[in-house]
Amino acid sequence: MLQHALVAFSIAAIVAPFSYYVGLAARVLRLPQITGYLVSGIICGPYVLGILSSESVLDLNIIEGACLSIIGLAAGAELDWPSLSRARKQVFGITAGVCLVSWLMCYLALDWTGSQFMPNTAGPHLTAAATLGATLMMARSPASAIAVLKEVDGKGPFCGLVMAVVVVKDVLVIMAFALNLELIHAVILPQGSEMRLLNFLLPLISVTLSMALGAFGGLLLGTLLLKTRASSPPAKETSTHQVAEAQQASRARQAGVLLMATCVFQVAHYFQAEPLLACVTMGMVVVNRRHERAEKDKDELHMLLAQIMSFTNVAFFGLAGASLKLSALKTVLWPALVIAAVRLVAIYIGAGVGCLATSTSPEFRRNFWLSMVTQAGVAMGLARLAGTRFPLWGPHFQTFMMSIILINLLLGPPLFRLALVRVGEIKNIPGSAASGV
Repeated sequence: MLQHALVAFSIAAIVAPFSYYVGLAARVLRLPQITGYLVSGIICGPYVLGILSSESVLDLNIIEGACLSIIGLAAGAELDWPSLSRARKQVFGITAGVCLVSWLMCYLALDWTGSQFMPNTAGPHLTAAATLGATLMMARSPASAIAVLKEVDGKGPFCGLVMAVVVVKDVLVIMAFALNLELIHAVILPQGSEMRLLNFLLPLISVTLSMALGAFGGLLLGTLLLKTRASSPPAKETSTHQVAEAQQASRARQAGVLLMATCVFQVAHYFQAEPLLACVTMGMVVVNRRHERAEKDKDELHMLLAQIMSFTNVAFFGLAGASLKLSALKTVLWPALVIAAVRLVAIYIGAGVGCLATSTSPEFRRNFWLSMVTQAGVAMGLARLAGTRFPLWGPHFQTFMMSIILINLLLGPPLFRLALVRVGEIKNIPGSAASGV
């Protein structure tokens, strides 16, 4: 086992620089940067060059868990309750409209096309896949939205409303997905087992345990940030030795955040809770603590996460690309295009209904749906979790969901920029596309 792990890590260390530069090439071609990471994973994976074998991909699951923990932590860290409270009627109204309509329409479409992307699967398993897929279709990438806003220097009430809805929606999606997974395990039981009341209580127990672990981890992480900041040298010192010390302290804090998030993820996994939900809760607790250093904690966590994710995105999306079954992509392309089209229509209807119900301005109502298309890290992470949790049909489900997410990833950033141009909250239009990291 140790030999397998050493070989897998060595190969990953060789492949990572290649993935990074392919990501930069994708950005030059006006594609999201994580698309380049995915492509590099496909090229290096078992179905093209074979540099990463199927066994190596499985051996690197611990890296994937660490990456997922940071993705969940970053999503939760964007949920700042005081900011949300200023426009909570619009935020929750639009979120409800987009989520409900998207889930219903995508569920019907997935149930109709299920036999094409999940061969030899029927009955309750097909229904389970449709419910999970519909939940995934509600997701929207906070990181890609931030990337677009930073690139075009987008600021204003529309941008603020979009980010609030994006963050709330993705947190709800992670919670709904976790509950959905547990309900599926409770209902779709192995043959010969009996239904017990405990089976129906397990989803609630799992979600509660996940949030409790995340809250405890958030308190520990907040304490860690406070202690390491107090012991670190002043940031404004100019001597070479002190600058080196400051950089070393920053790397130590990054390692501490990564280690803490990974531990919470693995502990939740060990107790059969929902690891991603635990990490989201952890991020929410850190940024919403109220004390005299709360703002510094929040700003520092965002800075550290931005630095960590520049590395974890390469690893996570590269592994996601390596795990894609290329032979299955040909059979799911047309169903994926159908579901992506249905999702676009559902977002248009849901955003319109939500904006209308909350008396949002007509200009925002006409353009809000354009900001809700992109999918990336959270959706891919959830698809990967489902792929490993259900060996019977999970790999087919993961490949199909990845195909839809890639389509949305390509369409989303240009549509979001178009919305910003229309509402007049854009200061510069760069020559290259945003990095949809």
